[in-house]
Amino acid sequence: MLCVGSKDGGACYEELIPMTPRALVKMLVPPIVASLYRRIRGPFYIWDGIYTSFQDVPSFGAGFNSDDYAIPRLNDTRRAIQIASNYRCVPTELVEEDALLPLVASLVRRNTEDVLRILDFGGGAGISFVHLKSGLVGDMELDYHVVELEWACRMGPQLFENDHGIHFHRSLPELMEPLDIVFMKGVLMSIEDYAGLLKRLCAYRARYFVFVNLAAGLFRTFASSQKNLPGVLPHWFFNFDEIVGIMTSQGYSLIFKGALLERYRQENLPAAYRLDGGRACTVLFELQTARGDRSKTSPS
Repeated sequence: MLCVGSKDGGACYEELIPMTPRALVKMLVPPIVASLYRRIRGPFYIWDGIYTSFQDVPSFGAGFNSDDYAIPRLNDTRRAIQIASNYRCVPTELVEEDALLPLVASLVRRNTEDVLRILDFGGGAGISFVHLKSGLVGDMELDYHVVELEWACRMGPQLFENDHGIHFHRSLPELMEPLDIVFMKGVLMSIEDYAGLLKRLCAYRARYFVFVNLAAGLFRTFASSQKNLPGVLPHWFFNFDEIVGIMTSQGYSLIFKGALLERYRQENLPAAYRLDGGRACTVLFELQTARGDRSKTSPS
């Protein structure tokens, strides 16, 4: 059994995967000791190597399916729920990259008298849904769909047992009504057939696509090994124009591009293969309604 949340306001879940030794060590080791260890060890690089395909990347471990990955995400979501229910004036957790989806949604709702419908691919336990509700002012019905792995689909509904606005799916759902927004935060780089996935998502004919933490630049698309997970997994770095080209071919136009505040260390990669300024990007696409038919609401 694992308890998620604070000592006084947390909740316990019998079905959750048990706390692993690695996760327990992270909880018990004082921050000063961990900091000293990192200094002695030297710089840590999240990514290593340049490969042509996912298959070429030496990988091992459970990665996103592991206890060490899932448990902190569940804890973060539970904490976000508690904070969102107690803020006094403004949602203090709604900063930087977490603010873009609520901002776009608030503009979309001005032209939407109906339900606001969003699909969050790779949305974990629903933390972006919490941020969305914190940022929107006034009442509006939400129909929020998270597509995720088994652990999130099992535990997510328990975190939101009294909220009927969020739904969890293990695969792309068939929807009866058109989507307003497709949201992807830091997930496309982990999908081997990223072009195929984008085309399937575009089949929903959502009005907007919001990408946050997209690893893209002027380099050619390549794969690298990601090492900040339980194990080592393949990770794409995209040619920016390739992603724009895929979206354009599906009837979408790029209307915004920016960068995240965080800088990643990439000195271990050749300069030509590094992110601009060490920063991943944030991009927004809009459906060209003259070319797109929003009556289609499910991927083929």
